[in-house]
Amino acid sequence: MGYPLVEIYNSTNYVVSGNVDYASIFCSNDSYTVTPLTTWKASSRGVCLLTKITATVKTPNGDIVAIPYESSGTSYSQFAIIQKTPTVFAVTRIVNSAEDAIPEDYVEPTTQQK
Repeated sequence: MGYPLVEIYNSTNYVVSGNVDYASIFCSNDSYTVTPLTTWKASSRGVCLLTKITATVKTPNGDIVAIPYESSGTSYSQFAIIQKTPTVFAVTRIVNSAEDAIPEDYVEPTTQQK
């Protein structure tokens, strides 16, 4: 049993490389390189909580260090590299709308139940 494998989608037009850091000394950090509009997927993870994902974007004007994703320790697994401005990139978590969906049998509490 373990957490889902980390996936990093590169939504930019540039090659990106970086590191995935895990919380425990018993977990090996991952180095990755991902080409434009593709996804990198870790080969293993186990029960390792993720603490940081860094990214360096290789643009024609030079390498740009992206704003990293940081956490005290998360089991989340889907991330993306995005371009915020011509010179600002960031690593962000992909939020799956299915995770936020209201269950079919959900009933809004009445005033007395609140």
